[in-house]
Amino acid sequence: MEGRSGPKIAFVGGGSYQWGPKIIQDVALNEALRGGSLVLHDINADALQDIYQWGTRALDVAQTDLKLEKTLSLEEALEGADFVVLSISTGGLDATALDLEIPARYGVVQTVGDTVGPGGLFRGLRNIPVVVEIARAMEVHCPHAVLLNLTNPLTVLTRAVTKATSIKAVGLCHELFSTLGMLSKMFDVSEESINVKVAGVNHFIWVTDVSVHGRDVTGEAFRRISGGEAREISLSGADGDTDPFTNTWGFRTELCRLYGYLPAAGDRHVCEFLPGYLRDEEERERLDLRVTTVDVRRERLAADKESVKRMVRGDEPIPTGRSREEISDIMAAMWTGKDSVNIVNLPNAGQVRDLPPGAVVETYGALNGAGASGIVFGELPPPVAALVHPHVFNQEAIVQAGLTGDKDLAFRAFLNDPLVGSGPDARKLFEEMFEAQREHLLQF
Repeated sequence: MEGRSGPKIAFVGGGSYQWGPKIIQDVALNEALRGGSLVLHDINADALQDIYQWGTRALDVAQTDLKLEKTLSLEEALEGADFVVLSISTGGLDATALDLEIPARYGVVQTVGDTVGPGGLFRGLRNIPVVVEIARAMEVHCPHAVLLNLTNPLTVLTRAVTKATSIKAVGLCHELFSTLGMLSKMFDVSEESINVKVAGVNHFIWVTDVSVHGRDVTGEAFRRISGGEAREISLSGADGDTDPFTNTWGFRTELCRLYGYLPAAGDRHVCEFLPGYLRDEEERERLDLRVTTVDVRRERLAADKESVKRMVRGDEPIPTGRSREEISDIMAAMWTGKDSVNIVNLPNAGQVRDLPPGAVVETYGALNGAGASGIVFGELPPPVAALVHPHVFNQEAIVQAGLTGDKDLAFRAFLNDPLVGSGPDARKLFEEMFEAQREHLLQF
């Protein structure tokens, strides 16, 4: 674009009270993205206006060279963009309520319900056509732009885009950071001193090796975690804390003990990938598995919204630092050509040798002027592979069903989910969820 030294970034879902302030602040404070523009796009005009006003104030405070714009037109946002950030939720929290409350009546408990389980599947089916439509608009308005997807189910949606369009898509998730943070406390070193080998699918990634300052400490780390030290570190000073978003480490400690490897996402996500743990209330209590209800999410959204409005009014100071997210660094690496290594979700091109080509996997990736490419991990250890593989194939089925409107295939993927299982209730539950969300399932 004439007269522009930095990239054009389109933020689809830019009215997000959770992500909007973080993205604006991180882009504004990233030196390598100076002189660029950030265009916020949303279908919710009020939320878009709130975040735009917040951003205008934040840019005044930060005194940085970033042009902030807003538009209700997707085409206008995408035109000539270098990067497209995606954070949407088709049906919003009302649809999420159906994802959680209908299965609960059938005895299916979900701690999050946004990646696997009945909720993850239906969230995927709702979002696939919308996300693919956005990617197809990118093919017209910014065919060389990179799509940075923050929307769950992350694996399924990133895969749908790479399968159905020519757009390069990278899925980004911050779950690994809590594990790196805990390990840095355990070994009393900076996070930069910790190196891990990690692979899997989003929210179900496994650490197989840990080193500190280049010294292999895998055995010691897993032994200390299995002994409960990670849980102690995480909950120190959190007496009486019942927040479902707290990393409690009860479940990861159990799996590290059982399997000899460490799941690196939070307990509330990991437990949904395995059968048996969520059905029994005593087991949930023993492992401190906390359910993130829709009410909690509504409260958090209301709190985020109120905080944004207070900052816009000047009743609360605008934060001045960057968040822990890596999205601005990833864009900076691709824009400047300077190498960066980050945890990313990309189509498998040999990063994980025992998983099918093209399936989206989460590993470390190299980001630079050539784009994003996965760093080779190798093969998942057999006990971990046995847990991860079924989900990879089931996610492929969900993507195919969501792209083609094949309801039978969607039901078979539903049956294959460990939280559902077969039985006469599975069909009834599927049909009830399908009918309740029909307005968002237009591809069927």
